[in-house]
Amino acid sequence: MKSIFFKIYSGIIIGIILVASFAYLSLEGINKLRYESYLVETIGGTFSLITAGVVRHEGPERKEWINVIERLTGINLEVGQLDNLQDYKPHILNDGGELIYIQADATNKRAKVALPIPGNDDNFVLSELTDISQTVTRMTALLILNELGRHPKIDREKVLTSLDESFGYDLKLESPDKTPLDQSQLRRLKQGDIVVNLNDTSSSAPHVKVYAKYGNSGFVLTLGPIMLFQWNPVMLLALIGSIASLILILFGYILVRPLERKLKALENSINNVGTSRSQPIEIVGNDAFAGMGASINSMMNRITTLVEQQRQLTNDISHELRTPVARMLFRIENIIDDTDLDESNGNIEGMKRDINNLNKMIDEILTCAKLDHPQQFKKRNFDIIGATAEIIKDLSPQHPDVNFSQTADEAKIVVYAEEVMLIRAIENLLINSCRYCKKAVSISFLTNSSGLDVYVEDDGLGIPEEYRDSIFHPFIRIDKSRNRALGGFGLGLSIVQKVAELHQGKVEAGVSRSLGGAMFSMNLPSALNQ
Repeated sequence: MKSIFFKIYSGIIIGIILVASFAYLSLEGINKLRYESYLVETIGGTFSLITAGVVRHEGPERKEWINVIERLTGINLEVGQLDNLQDYKPHILNDGGELIYIQADATNKRAKVALPIPGNDDNFVLSELTDISQTVTRMTALLILNELGRHPKIDREKVLTSLDESFGYDLKLESPDKTPLDQSQLRRLKQGDIVVNLNDTSSSAPHVKVYAKYGNSGFVLTLGPIMLFQWNPVMLLALIGSIASLILILFGYILVRPLERKLKALENSINNVGTSRSQPIEIVGNDAFAGMGASINSMMNRITTLVEQQRQLTNDISHELRTPVARMLFRIENIIDDTDLDESNGNIEGMKRDINNLNKMIDEILTCAKLDHPQQFKKRNFDIIGATAEIIKDLSPQHPDVNFSQTADEAKIVVYAEEVMLIRAIENLLINSCRYCKKAVSISFLTNSSGLDVYVEDDGLGIPEEYRDSIFHPFIRIDKSRNRALGGFGLGLSIVQKVAELHQGKVEAGVSRSLGGAMFSMNLPSALNQ
């Protein structure tokens, strides 16, 4: 058993390690894709304007342009060739097909950016970013204002619309009074300063908006909202955590399911011990469950051997008793003839009655033993309604004070069953009810989709609920509600139960709703299936 727990614990630890690795790698991979997309939307347009400036300048002017950008943005720029372009992922910036190449490193939270210089495919504007600071956003506003200033006033609205395609956020011209800026920020704006507003810092989506004075037009250039990148947002962690938990649960199910099947096989086999469904336990493998199954099989074989020996002993004793009992009855008859004793003598009558009862008990014991070997019985078709009517006809003279009634949902019900044993079971139920009723006994038959149901009811004292299962055990009688003086050996109901099992059915004791006493219901699923 220790080996099983070791396997389970090892499997759980391995599962946790695998799931944790999956969660980590998934988070890294998703963050890399998110960061690349964020960079395209946030700095793609900025680098497009920087590249356009590089193209416009040559020689010393280009170097001076790059120095100005580096000083204003705080990021390093370089113009040169790129030998490992295959390590970068291309992204389209706008409808014109302009590309930006990004190599994101989510682990170290940095990225390399490369923009090809138009007309010179071998040269790129190169940079390495560690953060998108307010300096970059301010520089973006200056670059846009610079680009707009290079065009005639009449074309600037179209230019702004064109630039908007390269950015992942809105570029708009607004009236200052429509902005959420306070008086201090408006004064700074009039002085030509660039204002950066940080909003919703407590939410899961904080962002900034950038405001810049648009010349003497009276309008304000507004950039944003520019979302701030969240490396591990709550929703993403919750999603990955949920997926990881489902994978761990699935892994645990896959690990435990074979063990559960083996436990179920052990449970079923143990529960079926002593019934007609008893089968050896078959568990493949060399683990503790297989060893346990082998041990239980060995125990079941020993129990089966002991039970068979007990049954055989009971059967042999019962058979052996028949001969001396018959001899005793024969000798009593001889004593009566030889000594001219009156046959109505009380002692003689008592001896004959005791011997007859002993004969009946032997017969019931042999019947119980016979029912333990159902393979010897042969089923055939017969009318159970007619057979029951014959039983009632025979019992009526023996119980003249009992009112018998028989009902059925059909005038004739042909069943496929072991005729002698089924009639014996019905007779036992009727005799049992006759012993303990006041004056009424009824039997009814009902056919349905589950087979045939037989109900035997009486108006007696009934059966206490705590005894309704145990009365079907051999030699069980309930002294409080069942008087020993009424006869019986405690085997009649046991025979009824065995006959019901012979037909894959069951018998139960309950309360009669119509008569108020005991009710025995016997369900026979196979009785209507030939």
